[in-house]
Amino acid sequence: MAKENSGLLKLKQGVAIMSSRTFGERWAEALLQARYGETYGLERSKNQAYDLVERGGLRAESKFSRLFVPISKVKDDLKLPLAQGSSKSFASLSGTWTANFQKLHPSEFDVLYYGLVLNEGILIHRAKVEELHLSNQHRNTTTIKQFHIDQDSLAAHQKHRIELLSWDTLLSIVDG
Repeated sequence: MAKENSGLLKLKQGVAIMSSRTFGERWAEALLQARYGETYGLERSKNQAYDLVERGGLRAESKFSRLFVPISKVKDDLKLPLAQGSSKSFASLSGTWTANFQKLHPSEFDVLYYGLVLNEGILIHRAKVEELHLSNQHRNTTTIKQFHIDQDSLAAHQKHRIELLSWDTLLSIVDG
């Protein structure tokens, strides 16, 4: 396997260690706008109820999930940071992984962009809210929804897939 260049390594580690809020609310939205702005007319929303607006006024939400290789098993949970090490590695598309997309308010958006960040790149999907199979996130709440994807259920999302955005392509987008 060819050695990854320093720009790719820096990008992958930056995405891996970015805070959840920065990753989801700033970077993922900016990436979607940069990559699909022309195709779907995506612009950042000024309304806090949803993230983006598509051409024609469709309200769009974005949810991305970073999928990592599991931490090694330890006998003592206190030793978990030592098992983690100083860097994270993304799971492979052909490996074992689970993504959970939470805090979805389907009455507040028309389209969901969802991405799976993997070792191969970011697998990006676009689905209308009525096409999603959502479940209640909490027992007593019917307005907040969620859904899961794993390596076994991924094929069911094929019809919503836009592309697998490679890390090389991501780097060229980020570098401008």
